[in-house]
Amino acid sequence: MTPNRHALLAAANRLTERDRQILRLLGHHQVLTTHQITRGFFDNPRVARRRVQILADVGLIDCFRPPLLVGTSPKHCVLTPLGLNFIAGLDDTSEQPAPRAGALGRIVFRADLRHLVGVNDVFCALHGAARTMADASLEMWWSERACTKAWGSYVRPDGFGRWREGLRTVDFFLEYDTGVEHSPQILAKLPGYEAVAAATGIVTPVLFWLHSPRREQALHQRLTRSHRTIPIATAAGDSANADPSSAIWRRVGANSDARVSLIDLAGEWA
Repeated sequence: MTPNRHALLAAANRLTERDRQILRLLGHHQVLTTHQITRGFFDNPRVARRRVQILADVGLIDCFRPPLLVGTSPKHCVLTPLGLNFIAGLDDTSEQPAPRAGALGRIVFRADLRHLVGVNDVFCALHGAARTMADASLEMWWSERACTKAWGSYVRPDGFGRWREGLRTVDFFLEYDTGVEHSPQILAKLPGYEAVAAATGIVTPVLFWLHSPRREQALHQRLTRSHRTIPIATAAGDSANADPSSAIWRRVGANSDARVSLIDLAGEWA
């Protein structure tokens, strides 16, 4: 019996349901920062860091800090093979691809690590927003890998989600922009989303998250001129700190520049 496996058996009864939820998310979404874990699951950052350390000590996750030119990045956590074995009997999301370990070396050197973390920022923020609301939840969060499995012959979204508040729900595709792609590349994705709507008979909104207000304004104008049949909305800002459930979304084609909340998009696009 390896030391890690012995530690796992010794600590199994110490793991909470919240720990298991975090491990499941790591299995599906590859990497989460300590900031994201804190925002999505904890009220106290110190408690969050302690739980992350426990998961690392028993060998269920590995952590690393990507180098920054200025300042210090938060710990980035990935699931280990031992962690994958642990959640194998816990995961019940049959619609998604099977969870997998994060492969620390592969994640550390991913060219699109910042993009992956940004996408996960948005969804972890929704997890956190739901914790502070009386009757809200992020009912679905699919990764790019899961989206590719479902719709890859048409389009490859960065994520898919279902947000609920009370009796209202809104499904959405997420396209997260870091400024690398040019507007024509972004616009070229829209026919794929229209093809999904035609093939499934379900019109699902596409949400574009831009890294700056200036870039959002430029893309919003281009999207408005494109005259697409699918509903589209845009938002901009620091995804690590913004609240995607709040009134930050600007609808393409609307007569007003007013921002609306995520759930209010459901009413607009019912």
